[in-house]
Order: sequence, then structure tokens, then C-alpha cells
Amino acid sequence: MPIPTPSTVPVFRKKIESTQNEQSRKKKAKKKEFRLVYIKIETKEGKTVGEAAKELEIRFKGFSPARLIEPDETNLLLAVEKFLKNNPPRIYIVELTDGISRWFYVFPSVEKIKFEKKRAYRVFVVKKKDAVKEILRRIVSGEFSRRFKLDFLTLLQILIGFVPFILAYMMGQNSLQDLFNYLLWAVAIISAIQGIKKGYKEKSWEE
Repeated sequence: MPIPTPSTVPVFRKKIESTQNEQSRKKKAKKKEFRLVYIKIETKEGKTVGEAAKELEIRFKGFSPARLIEPDETNLLLAVEKFLKNNPPRIYIVELTDGISRWFYVFPSVEKIKFEKKRAYRVFVVKKKDAVKEILRRIVSGEFSRRFKLDFLTLLQILIGFVPFILAYMMGQNSLQDLFNYLLWAVAIISAIQGIKKGYKEKSWEE
């Protein structure tokens, strides 16, 4: 008499596959990047930081922001870490200044927020949470300006790598289009390498 095949085997396999899929989704969720978005706003002539702050606080009221006046790196980090506990997709750091005083507003947001007449705008795609401290150090130091700038070492690396293509162009082996394509490729590669080293990628825009 033939022995019947247990009917529970397919169900057991489905459970295993379901568990594996859930674990895979959890791993992807852990690797999900978040953004620190830094905006610097300068007050208009004749308006104090306090007066301009009231306007911003009305706009940010629904986000329940943390307000910090003349914070150091540690205090700004504590404010950011408070919101990081809920794993938001982005955290905004808005600096309001009249050139003397500096007020900061920190809050999370799911949606992208538009700011007009901003003095500086930086988006940090953070891959390692340890990198947050370095980003905040740069913000507190006031190192940012309106335009995105390549550091001297990066520029030097690009120029050195560019030399063989310039020589090839002079000898008629490459076109101007080839040189331009190489320049774009070099900037992208070097930027990616630096992003891996630092634990975050810096951009002057947000998708």
C-alpha cells in the first residue's frame, strides 16, 4: 500500500519563504538612508533675529521644532538625536541669522519643504549615523556658502587625471567631447569614493 505524501510540506515551505522575505525587507529597511537638510536664512535689513524667528515659528508650528540659540556642536547633536529615535526620512536644520546672532530650528519632516531666499542649502544623504556629528560640526563652524565647492585636493586629483586626456587631445587622438565626458566621470567617481569614506554624500539639491 503506497504511503501518502504529507500535505503539510508545501505549507511549511511557504512559511520559510515568508520568513526569509520578511528578514530581507527588514535588512533593506535598516540600510535605508536618511537626509539631513541644512538651510541658512539671513534676516532682511532692519529686522532682528527675534522678529524674523516669530515668522518662522508660525510656519514650523505643526512640526514642533526644537529651538536653539547660539548652540555648540554638542547641543545641536542632542537635538538631532532626539528626532533620530523615530527614524524619520529627513531632518531639517534651519539657521536664522542677522550676521551676528544665530538661531537654529531642528525638526523632522516626511515631505520636502521649500524655502525661498535662502542663503545656503545643503542636503546630506547619511549612510552612517556616526557621520552626523561631523556634519553638525561643519554646520556650527559656519563653513558653508551659497555655492557648492570642490575642495582643493579633489580638484587636484581631477586635474592630474585630466593630463593624459589633454595630451591625447593635443595629439589629435581625443575630441573635446571625450575630454568633457571624462571630466563628468571623474567628478562622479571621486565624489562617490569620498562619500563612502565620510559616511555621507553631500549635495546642493534634493530630489
